Formats: sequence, structure tokens, C-alpha cells
Amino acid sequence: MGKGEGLGGCYGCIKYLVFAFNFIFWLVGCALVAVGIWALVDKSFADKFGNESVATYIQAAAIFLLIVGGIIMFVGFCGCCGAIRESQCMLGTFFVFLFIFFVALVGAGIYFIVARESFKDGFATTIKAAIDNYDDPSSKSYLTTTQNTFECCGAYGATDYGIKCIGTACGCKVENLLKGCADAMFNQLEEHIYIFAGVAIGMGVIMLLGMIFSMMLCCAIRDTQV
Repeated sequence: MGKGEGLGGCYGCIKYLVFAFNFIFWLVGCALVAVGIWALVDKSFADKFGNESVATYIQAAAIFLLIVGGIIMFVGFCGCCGAIRESQCMLGTFFVFLFIFFVALVGAGIYFIVARESFKDGFATTIKAAIDNYDDPSSKSYLTTTQNTFECCGAYGATDYGIKCIGTACGCKVENLLKGCADAMFNQLEEHIYIFAGVAIGMGVIMLLGMIFSMMLCCAIRDTQV
């Protein structure tokens, strides 16, 4: 093709495919911003765990989603404009940002896989601290709420109470005396982690396809300018 001629045939299809991909990418950014705002406004999920450190993690994750969502919206905009205007510069910007996101996504996934057990330790520490201060009304209320919500007893079972708990005097149901709250709370959290992991894997595949198609389109645009 000579200079000034538009893309045609297969590359023309790729052009609109890249545009469609980036429009979806932009919508994903909007969704992340919405989820981030929801997580900051709705405190019920964090309060359910009754753990200040976990609540801090959730708040930090919400802020992270807001920032990432905003960047994704910008990147999606660059990709859409780059595809429609056949701009190598904007497509290159899109590719670089997408590559950075992909590396960050892989790194975050590895971190959560390696560090996820620390959440269970955090739950156990909080529950044991409440048991040590069982005479305090707020600690007693927290333990009762946690044990009823997650159908468990103590951090790792009724034995954590020692002589403080005789029979069901500590608010534990008989069928839950051997079920620790640390495991129950961790399992509840892990269910959400697996959902996020599935979404992350899907996003990783989409990012790889986006990088491949953007480079193909960028090369095709370069060839038309020769």
C-alpha cells in the first residue's frame, strides 16, 4: 500500500477489533471505578469480619481499584483513538500501559497466593485478643457476633477459651465447638479471592490478545506509510 491509503482487508478488521476491544477495556475501567466507590461506601463486608487490619486492606484495595480503573479508562481511550485515527503513537502508548498492567497483574496474583495465609493468622490473633479480654463487653459482643455469623467457636475451637468457656457458656453452639473461627473466616474470604483470581486470569488473557492485535495494527499502519 502507498502512503495515505487506509487499512483494508484483514487489517481493516483488526482495526475495528482493536477499537471494540478498547471500548470494552474502557467499560472495564468504569466498572472498576464503580466497584471501588462501592467498596469505600459500603462498610458491611469489612465489618462482617470485625478485623481492623482486614478492613484497612479492603479500604486500600478499594482506593487501588479507583486508581487502576481511572488509568484503564485512559488507556482504553488511547486505544480507541489510536485504532480509529490509525495513530502509531497512541497505539504504542496503549501497548506500553497494557504490558505494565499485565506485569502488575501477575505480580499481584503471586503476592496474594504467597501471603494469603497471613489473613488467617490475622483473624486468629484478633479472636484470641478478644478472648483474653472476654470480660470486656465489646470483646464479648464481637465474639458472639463472629461465632454466630460464621458458625464457629474461638480461634481454632472451644479449647481457646480454656476455663473461661464451660459447655456453651461462651456463646458457641454445641455443633460448632470444634470449628475454629479463623478457618471459617478465612474460607469465607478465600471464596472471594478465587472469584478475583478467575477475573484476573480472564483479564490477563484479554490483555495478551490486546497487545498482540495492537502490535499487528501498528505494524500494518507503518507499512501503509512506506
